[in-house]
Amino acid sequence: DYLEMIVEELKKVQRENSQINVGIRVVANDANKKVIRKLRKLDVPYAIYNDKNPDEYYINRVYRCYNYAVKTSKYDNVCLVNSDMCFSKNWLKNLLKYHNGVNIPSSRLVESGKMPSGKYGVSLNCGTHPTCMDFEKWQKVSEEMAFNDKDVVKEGGLYMPCIFETKRFIEAGGYPEGNVYSGGIGSLRGEFIKSGDDYFFHDILEKKFNMKHITVFDSLCYHIQEGERDEDFKVKLQKIKIKIKKRVKKLIK
Repeated sequence: DYLEMIVEELKKVQRENSQINVGIRVVANDANKKVIRKLRKLDVPYAIYNDKNPDEYYINRVYRCYNYAVKTSKYDNVCLVNSDMCFSKNWLKNLLKYHNGVNIPSSRLVESGKMPSGKYGVSLNCGTHPTCMDFEKWQKVSEEMAFNDKDVVKEGGLYMPCIFETKRFIEAGGYPEGNVYSGGIGSLRGEFIKSGDDYFFHDILEKKFNMKHITVFDSLCYHIQEGERDEDFKVKLQKIKIKIKKRVKKLIK
């Protein structure tokens, strides 16, 4: 469901920006067989990323996949998105206006409310799963917000979607392999210090390359929040329920 949704969203973005060379690609992170079979049927470029430590904490694997996606891109600039995202009209066009080699332009997020939103984020439920997305509501809300905040830009914010110059991203070393803890990056040991996004944007790109993280208010993105992770939990829960039912039936017999 998430794969089908993000492919349709990416194709929509590509159609809206026919005047510039926009390539799209799905990078499937440790994809299962069902996802791979579906990818082969969809008309979209894709790559399969197999992590070196597939059982490691998921955030560490996500950051490594981001790095792989950028390093294997054939384009001069890369805009990273997640599979549980939908985009407003002119989302990419408005983001690109501030991509000048100095800024790190990020979109403003409208999030489902599964979890509290971050800086400049707005909690508004337009759907918590691809099968129950209210696209009509999202389109209306995003158009109103973009109109009210046309050309508004503020410092800081959330971290994705964002645009990088591919060469600069690689030169900077890419994302760290996990969040930052007192026991080391990605270690999960000791005190949590900051996210890997925060570290890359502020400790590397801002301090070492004099770049500036900004949020573009009329570039809007809807974020379901932990979509596939939430889906995995539901699937596991359903399997547990099935096992319990089978055991109960045996006990009754």
